[in-house]
Amino acid sequence: MGQILSGINNFFEALPDRLRQKKWRVLLFFVIATGFMSLGVKNVVIDESLTSYFQDDDPVKKAYDNFRSIFGGDEYVYIVYRAKDKDIFSSASLAALKKLHHDLADYRLNLESTIPSALDHIEEVKSLINVKYMEAWNQTLYSRSFIGDRLPQNHTQQEQLRKKALNHPDYPRIYLSENSEYGGIVVRTDFNARLEPLVGQKDTGKKISTGFDDEDIVFDTMDAKKNISKDAGDLTLCKEDIREYPLFMKKIRAILAKPEYTAAFEFYPVGNPALMDFFATAVINDMGRLMSLVLLLIIIMLWILFRSFSAVLWPVVIVILTIIWVLGLVGWLKIPMTAMLQVIIFLALSVGIADTVHILSGYLYFRNKNLDHKHAICSVMKKSGLACMLTSLTTAVGLFSLVLVPMKPISNFGVFAAVAVLFAFVFTVLLLPLMLDIWSPVSKTKACETDHFILKLLKKIEQVSVSHSWKMILIFFGAGIFMVFGILQLKVDSNFVEIIKKGMPLREAYGIVDEHLGGTGNMEVMLDFKQEDALKDPRVLFAMESLQNFMEEDESCRVVKTLSLVNVVKESHKALHDNAPEKYLIPSDPAILQQVLFLFENANPKDRTRLVSDDYSQARIGLNSLNVGSIEALKIMKKVQAFIDHRFAGLKQTYPDLDVTLTGNMALLSIMLDYIAWAQIKSFGLALLVISVILFLVLGSSKSGLVALAPNLFPILTTFGLMGYFNIPLDADTLLVAPIIIGLAVDDTIHFMTHFRLEMEKSKDIAAAAIQSIREAGQAIAFTSLILSVGFLVFLLSFHNGLSHFGIFAAIAVLTALLSDLFLLPALCRVCNVNFNRTLKEVDRCESLA
Repeated sequence: MGQILSGINNFFEALPDRLRQKKWRVLLFFVIATGFMSLGVKNVVIDESLTSYFQDDDPVKKAYDNFRSIFGGDEYVYIVYRAKDKDIFSSASLAALKKLHHDLADYRLNLESTIPSALDHIEEVKSLINVKYMEAWNQTLYSRSFIGDRLPQNHTQQEQLRKKALNHPDYPRIYLSENSEYGGIVVRTDFNARLEPLVGQKDTGKKISTGFDDEDIVFDTMDAKKNISKDAGDLTLCKEDIREYPLFMKKIRAILAKPEYTAAFEFYPVGNPALMDFFATAVINDMGRLMSLVLLLIIIMLWILFRSFSAVLWPVVIVILTIIWVLGLVGWLKIPMTAMLQVIIFLALSVGIADTVHILSGYLYFRNKNLDHKHAICSVMKKSGLACMLTSLTTAVGLFSLVLVPMKPISNFGVFAAVAVLFAFVFTVLLLPLMLDIWSPVSKTKACETDHFILKLLKKIEQVSVSHSWKMILIFFGAGIFMVFGILQLKVDSNFVEIIKKGMPLREAYGIVDEHLGGTGNMEVMLDFKQEDALKDPRVLFAMESLQNFMEEDESCRVVKTLSLVNVVKESHKALHDNAPEKYLIPSDPAILQQVLFLFENANPKDRTRLVSDDYSQARIGLNSLNVGSIEALKIMKKVQAFIDHRFAGLKQTYPDLDVTLTGNMALLSIMLDYIAWAQIKSFGLALLVISVILFLVLGSSKSGLVALAPNLFPILTTFGLMGYFNIPLDADTLLVAPIIIGLAVDDTIHFMTHFRLEMEKSKDIAAAAIQSIREAGQAIAFTSLILSVGFLVFLLSFHNGLSHFGIFAAIAVLTALLSDLFLLPALCRVCNVNFNRTLKEVDRCESLA
């Protein structure tokens, strides 16, 4: 191993002279390649949808896709409106609602049939104008629009309408609030639920429903979903381009912004399309703002540290190249990313700065030792080239360990973040020597004699860890034990709404909807009996009814409303009996139940298809709940599943193949909880294992490897301990902290230990080698730590709480890693007598043989 390391050092020492011989070829290659990569940047897309977090073959995602292929999409824009006159049943409010409903549902009337529109994603629009109301006459069931074109003409009719709406079992908290100040418009979309024919099939058109009786607008042909058998396996769900959401919501907001509507209402649109629109647009804007600020702060920090324009320019050029290359690669490969793309960009910034700062700092150090320009570059490349290579590899390994996470955005993040780190290293070792030839931080001919103020500070503290080794070890050990108790309080939780910081309009809109209407969370219970007409069995509907009652009445479930075939059966039965309240029930006689279902099918076939399959073998129960995080979602899931197992057990005798599946956004969110918890353990474990092996191999002994590993565990303990004490949950964003921390923290350790090892070859004195390593490597370590921590803290300004938390704790980790390497690592080297005896003897023997 000693020979290998010595050979690598010699390679990096000779590299600058080799690059000078082919300087123009190297520069031309990077110019052309960067131009090509920059063309791919425009293809980068942001996707924060829940389904994007799951692999295509994940059973959870498969169940969700199966549900959507049968019952259609569950992505809604829920437009909550508040009447400015505080009464949604006033003449002005109803007139505005009627016109608004028509603008949304009948947008196609103003377009030619061949002209596409972003609003073509609308499948159905429901509001008090058109929501179905059951009536019976002469033993025939009729389903009519609740208001339709018949607006109330006076106050008495308005009050009758209000009373009828409030007394309907399914309208309150969906279409109106209890105080009639708020109303709701449900816009169902086909996002991620369009069934596309496979190769050989032909899509035959699209049908858009306005929701009014006998007023369907049909373009060209009927929906392909009804023409092609799903069982034949010739359909596939279409994955929507995330860029469709902003286009769609822009059109929706343009309608809502019309003066006649803003005069009557205040609007609070929520739902997955609104959330995806926010992430797709806000993330890009946020990224540009934050990265510009980070770059500005890094420029300022570089100037403060080096007081040289070239020492500012060249690191900035290298990080810009790294960012262009990694974004271009993402764009060319057309892989959607999440908001954590900002972290990838920042990692490109941080690692690029770290590598260049180490080279620049070492260059200045050797210039201070009166080496000329070329010898200073060769010397720093010999001493820091290997360290930069090892730190880049260990950081990349820490990030690449995230491929073990069974969530696509996280594994994609790990791959591209690792690539960014390696890009930064390659640019540093290949381009920076040539850049320093063009313009160096100091004169190429004059010697530098003044110590940097950071080096002066290090000289004042360098004796502490060597003179008080045991005290340092005990202090860090005590702090580590204290942080362990904080880790025991750490919880895993995710909430996509609470990712958005308080005070932002969308976050406030979700709060209003949760407070006044049906909540913004949803889950689906899918029942598959695998027998025709199973849903015409009264026992089945009774079981579904008891499940719905349980979910609505159990306060811990936080369910506001449920909807299934049970609701329409009870409402239809009541309508057929002169709306007698006591007849709001499921008929126990199968013959009567079949008659009610037949009448309902004839009266409202479109609503029936959303609740039960054509052969009555499959059904769904949809529920609306208040917004919950993954911890609460998981508790609700377990409670509902336990009730299902108990209540539906009796039906297994008649329907042995019965399958009841919990799916929908709430189910996906709760499953993420388990994935995140195990992902953290697996990714951190793999990163720690591989980095440990690298340290053992490089340092040549298990003792030196363990000593080098200890300072890298302390930042991890500190970070997660503080998260536990401050009640910051571990989520899909903060789970990235561990592999990034250990990757960045080990960088400083490797730089220190490689310098320490070389100094031990010279002096054979641990204390002297430690002090010299602090002076040589400590300055660069301090430079990079200060720059990184300031850069990470910029994320505090993000709209994204996950990024803000990530920035805070990453900065804390970087600073604690700095303290560990300056105080704990030298103390451990001395107490454990890390002298590389065996390794040094091997080197001496090799040199004598040579």
